[in-house]
This record gives sequence, structure tokens and C-alpha cells, in this order.
Amino acid sequence: MRFYISADIEGICGVVSREHTRPGGFEYEAARDWMTQSTIAVCEAAREAGATELVVSDSHGNGQNIRMEALPDYVQLVRSWPRPLGMMQGIEIGPFDGCFLVGYHAGGSNPGGVLSHTMSSEFIHEIRLNGTVASEAVISAALAGAYGVPVLMVASDDVGVAEMRSELGDHLAAATLKQAYGSYSALNPSLSVALARLRMATTEAVALAGKVEPYRIDGPVELEIDLRTRFVAEWLSYLPAVERRGAYTIRYRAVDILAVSRFLMFLAFARMATSP
Repeated sequence: MRFYISADIEGICGVVSREHTRPGGFEYEAARDWMTQSTIAVCEAAREAGATELVVSDSHGNGQNIRMEALPDYVQLVRSWPRPLGMMQGIEIGPFDGCFLVGYHAGGSNPGGVLSHTMSSEFIHEIRLNGTVASEAVISAALAGAYGVPVLMVASDDVGVAEMRSELGDHLAAATLKQAYGSYSALNPSLSVALARLRMATTEAVALAGKVEPYRIDGPVELEIDLRTRFVAEWLSYLPAVERRGAYTIRYRAVDILAVSRFLMFLAFARMATSP
């Protein structure tokens, strides 16, 4: 069996501050270790349950957070950006029996959760697909579904787990890695307990292989984005395929979810590419 893991950092046990998520920040190197150990725990549990190969996407920040040298030899790692499938790059080299969303977080318009956001806390407030609010987990699940791969497990804080199960189905295996108190605070178990929860959820997830249908959003797909600044909405409206729907809102009609991903990656990296 082959499985795919998309790993983010905000939902990892111990991560509570923006400093944890940025190179050079207080305890960022420790947070990298926590993320790496969490990813390895999932890989090892999947291996013990019968997986022969795993592909991991480092899906946070610069895409270079997981310590590559620590990964087992049966794991391949997707690193850095840009990439057209974003947090799910590598899903296209399947087939995979399922995927796991590890260290994910609640969406930007959720009033709870630690470090909740959608794609970019700097630019984006909310994303909607065909009129329905979509978190990063929904976008990732839809991209996996485009390749026939079901999401089998999610791991996050309690708010993120509840949101993802409401979006993707409460049949999913889940690991709650901390209890959210606020945007930048949480009740964290010991790391060893969090890793044990990940291993248990992964074992449950592998047992779900072949029993869960992929999450699909068929094309065409209407993407609406509520942006945090008027300028970005104005700037994007210069594109012929983009319609400005209000001071902060734009709409893009995509042929499918893969085109949605490419547009979101353009939005995330166009300004970076033109920086001095």
C-alpha cells in the first residue's frame, strides 16, 4: 500500500505562536523538530500497518521545515515552492490508497482554533468554492479527490479536527494534538502523548483504505475569495478572468479544482516573485 501525507505546522502539538512558524523565530527550530517527529510517527505507524511507500509534502511556509535527514528510507519528500498543486504536490504520482492531513488547522473565518487561517493570513480572509466556505483541508481533499485518493485521517487542534470532520465526514480517523484556548494559546499534552495519538489514528486510517470515497468537487468551479486589503482585490481584477465582486471580494471561474489550485498558487507567489 502507498499513502500520501500533507504536513503543515500550525496544528502540531506545541505550536502556538507565529514565531514558531517562521525561520528565525523563537523556538522555530524546536517547532521543526516537533513537526518532523509528528510526520515520522505517522510514517512509522503506516509502515507497521502495511504501507510500502509514503510520499510526504512539506506544506508549510517555505516548504523546507521537515528535517529531511531524519526521514525513513521508504519516504519521499516534496520540498519548497512554487508548485501547481500547492499543499498536495506529489499526489499526482500515485496511485495512493489514501492520504493523511497532519498538522492542519481551522480556516480563516473560523472564530476559534490556534493560528487559524486559509492559505495566507496576510492576504486572505475566506475562500468559497461554489458558494461553500472551504478551508485548506477542503482544498487539499478536493485535489486528492481529483486523483481518486480519499482523505483517511486528519490531525489538528480540537477546533481544526471538528471543522475538518464536519467538512469531510466524521468517519475519518483523527488525532487531536492540543486543545485550543485562543488564537495563540492551547493546552498541549506531552509530545510523546501527541505522537502516540498520531500513531493510533494512522493505524485506524490505514484500516479505512478501500472503504472511503474520495472527496470530489466536479468542475466547473466558482472560486470566491474575500481578501484582507482592497488593493489586492483591485490588482487581481486587472486579470481578464477575474471579476471584482466588492471592495474586498473577487471571483474566478475555473474549469476544475486543479485550475483553482494554480490560481491560488499564483496569488500566493506572484508578489513574492516581483519583490526586489
